[in-house]
Amino acid sequence: MNLAELSRFVEILRSHNVEVIVSTDAHKELQNFKGNDFVITNALSADERTGIIFMGGFENRKNASLAEHHIVVLKAEDIRKDVISAYNFASSKSNCIFASSSPSKTADIEGKTVFGMHGPRKLTVILEVKEEV
Repeated sequence: MNLAELSRFVEILRSHNVEVIVSTDAHKELQNFKGNDFVITNALSADERTGIIFMGGFENRKNASLAEHHIVVLKAEDIRKDVISAYNFASSKSNCIFASSSPSKTADIEGKTVFGMHGPRKLTVILEVKEEV
């Protein structure tokens, strides 16, 4: 994935109200999060065009759904060109796949938006790259 594609992917996530941290050391970035109101999940893959991130495991799905803040670690080399390729890559690593592209939100009939009703109120993606961007 070249720099322009990576930048476009980051902008797609940010347009979905996702906090994005680009780093060469995800472990170091995770040290900055304090408290216990968040859950960390390793991504299996992501779709470059839509920002959909695939993760795996029933426990991860349950914990991510109940968390106030979901932190996802995604390696740049796991980003695929389209959603089908990303899904197939993820499903080769886990038999329980779930996806996310933004914090949870819903709206009532009057259009009032509520965050965190069906999942995490905040989504942070730590995008791990091999070298400084």
